[in-house]
Formats: sequence, structure tokens, C-alpha cells
Amino acid sequence: MFKKGDGMAATSQLCAADGTTIAWHSLGTGPGLVLVSGAMLAGADYTALAELLADRYTVHLLDRRGRGGSGPQGDGYGMHTECADLAAVLRATGARQVFGHSYGGLVAVQTALREPALVDRLALFEPAVSIDGSLPRWFLPEFRAAIDRGHWARAMTLLLRGLRLGGPFDRLPLPVATAVAGLLLRTAGRSMRQALPTVPAEVAAGIALDGPADRYASVSTPTLLLTGERGPGYLTTAAAALATAMPAARHVVLPGVDHGAPQQAPRLVADALAPFLAEPAQV
Repeated sequence: MFKKGDGMAATSQLCAADGTTIAWHSLGTGPGLVLVSGAMLAGADYTALAELLADRYTVHLLDRRGRGGSGPQGDGYGMHTECADLAAVLRATGARQVFGHSYGGLVAVQTALREPALVDRLALFEPAVSIDGSLPRWFLPEFRAAIDRGHWARAMTLLLRGLRLGGPFDRLPLPVATAVAGLLLRTAGRSMRQALPTVPAEVAAGIALDGPADRYASVSTPTLLLTGERGPGYLTTAAAALATAMPAARHVVLPGVDHGAPQQAPRLVADALAPFLAEPAQV
């Protein structure tokens, strides 16, 4: 049996159709579950959540392109790229269940839409699905300019404030928030610095898919939509709209947490996921 803190995650790789290396890290025993990270995050950022599920599932922590052990986004990057990568990992691992967080939630539900035969059960935490213009975009010109100039701390601050994901970053004066972001990127958030350059293309891919919730009405995969009580209102509204549009979906609000719950409150998220993932398959 897997024991928390063993640190014995096995790393695997495959070569995507365009030649890019896609890596993932596996731990635990049982049916396969792939965890798909949000923007600025890598598979390793979900280790605490994976450890809480690893006594029941083989958890595969996917490094999306531009982070961890995976290669760059590459030319022609778009949602089709992410979905093809996730589909390849599902086939390689034999996993049939997917958890996606934020942008990873968009990747997960888009993969279920495009490759329904690959996904038996889908769990999404505040997926970054833009419903009828819901995704904020006013900050994007300044954010892209900061990325182009290599002003990473400013870029991170603008992104977190623009998407209302920053907690204290939203309340601090911009110069102070930027200084805090700079310190974070030099210390505990070094992996975020690696992934920051991928965010403009990811945001563009998300905006390109903006539309009504009923475009997901054909996703019949059993789906759990989780949002945090303190998460951004536009993500909660979008999740509720998806739960209404998708015939086998339900929406659950987790108390006292925000968008960072998979990292900051992994026990709460795991306790919500476990009974859903264990439900009998639909006949």
C-alpha cells in the first residue's frame, strides 16, 4: 500500500505526434486517475492531493507542455494540442478518470467532448471555461507586454489580479504585490516562473472556445463540478451553467476555500472526489 510521504512517484514519458516529450508522474495503486494542472502549475504541485488518493487509485500527475519534464508548447499550439496530449496519456496509462483544475479543467472537459470513449468519469475544480464572455480579459494587453519584456513578477501579479485569483494579491497595492510575487518566484514559486511564458497561449486558447454552456450538452460523462465558496464568482457561475447543460453533471460548492484549494486544502478536495470516483459505473 502507498504510504504518504514515501515520495516514490515513478516518472514516465511519451512522444506526442509532433515529437514533443510529454511526462507524467505516477503514484499509488488502483484504477487510474489523471490529474491535469492549471496555469502556472505543474504535476508536482498536486502531490499532496495525489497522496490522499493513492491508497485507492493510481494517480498520474501530468506535466502539461512548458513545465516539469514535458517539452515546449510548440508551433500551432491550441486546445487541440492539449487534448491530444491528454488523450495520449490516457491511452498509455489505461486510466479512465480525469481531474482537471482551472485551465486543466477546460482541457479535461474538452477532451471528454472530443474523445468521449476515453473518459469514464470527470471531476473539475473551477474549470476555466468561458461562458458567453465570462472570462476576464481587460488585463491581457498589459500582461502580454510584461511577458514579452521578461517582467515575470509583474506578469504574475497582473494575471492573478486580472482573473481575481490572487487573494492578498488583489488587495495589496500593485507595487507591493509585484514585490511579493518576485520573492515568490525566486523561492517556493520557481516552477511558476517556468510555466509563466505558456500562459498567453493558454488564455488565447480558452478565449477562442468562449460560447454558450450548451456546447457541452453532449458530454454525457458523469461529471463532478467543484467550486470554492471564496472562489471567483465568474467561475462559480460558469460551473453552475455547465452543471445545468451537461446531463450527468452535478455542482458542489466547498466551504471556506478559494481557487487554490487543490493545493491549500487537498484533504477537503480529496474528500469530495473520493466518493464520486468510487460510484458504480453507469450501465
